[in-house]
Amino acid sequence: MWLLTLLVPTGRDHRGNKETVAPGISQNMRRTLVFLLLVFGSGAWANEPACGQPGTRYSGPMIDAMAQIESGMFNTVSRAMDSSGVTRMALFARLHRKRNGEADVLSLKKRYPERFFMGTPKPFDQGGDLSTWFVNQTISHVQDERYQFIGELLFAHADKSHGEQTATGERYVAPDGKNVFKLLSATEQRRIPIMLHWEVYDWGRDWPAFHALYSRFPGVTFIWPHAGFASHEQVLTVLSSHSNVMVTLSKKEKFPDSLSNEEKSELLGEAIVDSCGKLLREWRDLLGKYPDRFMFATDAHKDSRWGKYEKIVEQWRFILGQLPDPLAQSLAWRNAERTYTMPR
Repeated sequence: MWLLTLLVPTGRDHRGNKETVAPGISQNMRRTLVFLLLVFGSGAWANEPACGQPGTRYSGPMIDAMAQIESGMFNTVSRAMDSSGVTRMALFARLHRKRNGEADVLSLKKRYPERFFMGTPKPFDQGGDLSTWFVNQTISHVQDERYQFIGELLFAHADKSHGEQTATGERYVAPDGKNVFKLLSATEQRRIPIMLHWEVYDWGRDWPAFHALYSRFPGVTFIWPHAGFASHEQVLTVLSSHSNVMVTLSKKEKFPDSLSNEEKSELLGEAIVDSCGKLLREWRDLLGKYPDRFMFATDAHKDSRWGKYEKIVEQWRFILGQLPDPLAQSLAWRNAERTYTMPR
């Protein structure tokens, strides 16, 4: 019984309301304790499986709606797609000084023009407002018909334990910046999607700002990576408010536990599956309610995630296998194909 008292939730809910607090124990530690209870409570110590047998596997086509590379990854991408059965991919470069991936993305698009939807490069040095040089460069890129979307822009990105550590604990671009509006005006004219990354750890600050931004540019298709690591309730709020928002499900197959700040981590939403890979009912209902708004994606980016590409795709095939086939196909490839090939 004493262990159960430690499992009382802590932090704040998706609306910012304070929840019951169990002093002295972190959210991550509680999740570990829950896992141990599930394992030992199920008789796993007696060599009995904690989870049932694998369910139905979706074996149809798949389009990866979001992936990114640095330099030297041309062969990595080709091998990953071949081994996993992913037929097409929305791909963009990471603009690192030492490992700029632009040349490889352009080479892949040239070698396999029908295999890739090519996005504009992703910067890592933006803050406050988008810089004039970046906006001008991106507007120039989208005049080129080869570019089919604007690659990921980090608007609200918390520091990760494996990545950049900023003085403020986040990489932040204000959605109401003058250059943000300039870029979106050009995007609206060009009629291509734009990928804006914002995480929900500061829902009270960011949802009103993005609500206003989505409303200001109704002709722009906004792609929301990872569903912002949001709860199903928060995603419902966004989708029910704006028909011009598409959601990638990348990284929603697990809880995002890589944030450097524990308090921010506790404000993120749940994964879409339980510890056995079973799709949660509330997410199943949400996917069914908005069958045309979600896209399978991996967000393979660094070597470590590209190295697990086949495993990640396989996990998603079993998640999709839990859905009716028409819905599974919409998430697996139809929605991405429609989004990235819109008439211009």
